Amino acid sequence: MAMRLWKTLSVVTTLGFTGAALAQEVQETQTRPSASTESTEPVELDVRAVHGMSGPQVAIGVNIGLGAGYVYKHGTSRTTGQPEDLKITDAAHISIPLLVELGYRINPRFYVGVWGTWEKVFTKTNDISCPEDFDCDNSQWRFGPEGRFHFLPTSRFDPWVGLAVGLEILKSHVKGDTQVTLPTGATLPARFDSSVTDRGPTFARLSVGADYRLARFFAVGPMLTASIGSYTVRTGDQTLTIDGLPPQTSQVSAVKDGFHALFTLGVRGVFHTF
Repeated sequence: MAMRLWKTLSVVTTLGFTGAALAQEVQETQTRPSASTESTEPVELDVRAVHGMSGPQVAIGVNIGLGAGYVYKHGTSRTTGQPEDLKITDAAHISIPLLVELGYRINPRFYVGVWGTWEKVFTKTNDISCPEDFDCDNSQWRFGPEGRFHFLPTSRFDPWVGLAVGLEILKSHVKGDTQVTLPTGATLPARFDSSVTDRGPTFARLSVGADYRLARFFAVGPMLTASIGSYTVRTGDQTLTIDGLPPQTSQVSAVKDGFHALFTLGVRGVFHTF
């Protein structure tokens, strides 16, 4: 009888310890953080991509710009009166474009919108467009529509490529003191003041870059652009003032179009709602 009682107590005790261990293991499993909760961003991005990673997007950026090619061809030299070509490399050092983009992310991979830049152009002294000791101020507006393709929209680092067209508007203001030669051979001091606008199409603007996501609604990354354009319309006037005589104002002389390439390299910040 005692032997049977002892066996019964042993079985009950063993079952009790086993049940307690199993209960503790289940409790620990339920309370232990899973791998998915420790790193939720990739899962969150995947879910957003599936359910519509789209919405408005705004970007701002700052760049350094360089150019090659022509501002215009066959302009009239102030010193010789002969036709001369004005190259971008002769007219400017660099430019500092400030970029703004407004658009919409249609889906995780495709973006459409408009872009625009205002850029300060740092002018070189030259005999054609900015003589020595003259005050020369140049700036440019560029803007147009753009489409973009994103390669890794659900990744923290998302490379992209874009294609755009647009319009370029170059503003030039030149003024300074000069000398005017009279038919008699004598020279008189004079004041020269010219305001000119050159404008024309951006035929193609290729951009490449990447967005590095720093927060859910903000990313930052590099950007490189290369564009081909031409100033096809030139308007403006120039005024020559000689002491003791009324100012003489005339239209700027006609020039021929010349193709040019513009390049920018910089960084942009992106704000979005998805």
